[in-house]
Amino acid sequence: MVEETARVIVKSETYAWVTAERRTSCHACTVSQGCGTGSIAKYLIGKSIAVKASNPVGAEVGDWVIVGIPERILYLGPFVLYVVPLLAMFLGAGFGETLAQHWGWGESLVVLSGLSGLAAGLLGVRYVQVERGFEPQILRTVSKGNR
Repeated sequence: MVEETARVIVKSETYAWVTAERRTSCHACTVSQGCGTGSIAKYLIGKSIAVKASNPVGAEVGDWVIVGIPERILYLGPFVLYVVPLLAMFLGAGFGETLAQHWGWGESLVVLSGLSGLAAGLLGVRYVQVERGFEPQILRTVSKGNR
């Protein structure tokens, strides 16, 4: 489980929006001066990011919490996010090509089928993100905020 400390800024029944400061380890790296990632990191340090996380512990607005995501998401997430929509697009285009040859239609059917496959792939990614545990979760409260 990858964990980060964050502060709850908005709370609903089952979810909470949390904000955490972006941090990198570039300051400890010896080649950070000549590295593109190190150059970009200079502009991101100190800026915060807001994330919607499930809230099974019932954290309240202002609480400091530990937010976690399973490590498998770091490996599976990029695959699902990039590869699945591309595969769906290619499959849709291949299906459109088959139909276009069978019915004697032009490339417009192939393009339309490819775009339809891409849209279906993106919707599939959204479904997997929500239904399969690809969202951050508040694990525990570190300290209570001012109420």
